[in-house]
Parts: sequence; C-alpha cells; structure tokens
Amino acid sequence: MESFIRPLSEEFKSIYFIEGERNARYPYSHSMIFGDYLIDTGISPKRLRKVIKSFQINHVLLSHWHEDHISGNYLIKNKRFYCHEKDKPIIEDISKMNLYYNTENTPVGEELKNLLDVLRMQNTFVDYTIENDQTFQISADLDLQVIHTPGHTAGHCGFYEKNSKICFFGDIDLTKYPYYGSIDASLIEFEHSIEILENLDIEIAVTGHKNPIIGKSEIKEEFERYKLILKQRDERILMRFREFDKPINSIDLQGQNLIYTKYTIFKNFELISEILMLNKHFEKLEKAGQIIKEKNGFILN
Repeated sequence: MESFIRPLSEEFKSIYFIEGERNARYPYSHSMIFGDYLIDTGISPKRLRKVIKSFQINHVLLSHWHEDHISGNYLIKNKRFYCHEKDKPIIEDISKMNLYYNTENTPVGEELKNLLDVLRMQNTFVDYTIENDQTFQISADLDLQVIHTPGHTAGHCGFYEKNSKICFFGDIDLTKYPYYGSIDASLIEFEHSIEILENLDIEIAVTGHKNPIIGKSEIKEEFERYKLILKQRDERILMRFREFDKPINSIDLQGQNLIYTKYTIFKNFELISEILMLNKHFEKLEKAGQIIKEKNGFILN
C-alpha cells in the first residue's frame, strides 16, 4: 500500500487516512476513506489516481466548497457526489468562488482563476444533498454520521463514524490558522460548531490540514489551543478599539496582523479575507455587547 495511505484502526480495517500532498499544505488537503466512501478529493491528482486504482470508491462526500477540498472531483467518473445544500451551488458552479471570497474584479481574483485552471478544476454535479444527523450505513460495522458544522462555510460538514469513534473535522482543522474568511462564513457559527465537535465521543480526530490526533485528552488539548487563537484575535481587536477616539470599521484595522499574526506568500488574498474575518469578529463582539454601532463604524460599549 502507498505510504500516504494509512489504516486508522486495527479493528475497523476499511477506514483509512489519506495524506494530502506536501502534508496537506494549501492547495492540498487530507482525505479519508470509510468503506467505499471517500471524503474530499484535494490530496493531489497523482495521489488521487492511486487511491482510485487501489480502492473501490462509489461515493464521494464533500465537506465543503473550498478548492483545496474538491480539486480532484474531475478525476472521479460515474460515482455519486454528496454535499450540504448550502455549498452545492458553488461546487456546481466554481465561477462563484470569486464572489464568495470577495475577490471579484481584483488581481487576487485573477490569481484564483489561474489556480483553478492549473488544478484543472471543473464544475461537479451533486447527486445528493446531505443534512445534519443523516447516517450512511456503509457496512455492518460502519455507520457514518453527517455533522453539519457551519462557520468555515455555510454548508461545512464533518463526518463521525459511530462505532470506531473516528471523526473527520474538515476545516475546523485545529491548526494555527482558523479560517472564516468567505462571504458565507460566520465566526459565531464556527465557535458553535467547535462546541458540537467537542461534545462528541471521539477517539481519533482527522482534519483537512493536520495529521490524525489520537486519544481524547490529546484531542481536548488541540481544541483548547484552537479556541485560544480565536480568543486572542478578539483581544487584539478590542485592544485596537481602545486606541481610537472615533468609530472604526474593518478597513481601519486591515494589515495590522490582528487576524494573521504573520502574512505569507498569499498576503494579497489574506488582506482581503482579513477584512471579512474582522467583520465576523465585529458581529460577534456586537452580539456580546462589547462594541456598539455608531455612525459608520463601531465603538467600545
């Protein structure tokens, strides 16, 4: 078996972790196999071709619409595709990605179009939509439950196998960079979705961009670190509010490393998504009563 394909359980022998190219650094992501169900296709074309040859895949579950999770769809022919209804329109029409990333008519938008061309991405017809708590009875010992976990995208889903207690979190990825920077994202929902996953009885957690986390205590520690990152973002934003003597909005805080503590080679994209994520924090802080609207911006309450 290929080294990037690893079984996750001695007892449940048809569950596999599929490591994405470059350890799932963008534009790649990790995938999983449960029986004849594949979750996500962004591992890289070379690796996906090997998976298709090695396994009988009849069903493809898509955790959400982002390009690094669906880029290999075009390689899988005559199989059933599934996603949540809220992400279906973008998966079926990838030209909408620029709209949802708020990059239309920008140089970043052109870069995204070029990337989609390089990845050879195509529109994918979604055969069936999925919903929260829906369960796929894959085999006598595999019952895969859909966990709708919006926030990263509106239709983002995780997948929980009830017997092995193995869960795929998708892009609630437990990395250093929680992301909720598209039009359909929500920080409030993102944090609620984290809480939903935390309350599941999970023995092994797999995310789109992190290696499997084994053991309840280890998973709990990863969640605590992840939530701390979100809390620290809130605190940095509130600190900047104290330095202004006028109502402020997200553009006033752009480029100040309040979301991304360090910009990368994707800085131009990060600056756009930063604005969207700052607005998500404003929404959360306003709902909590920590800031209030005044004129064309917000002030501390």
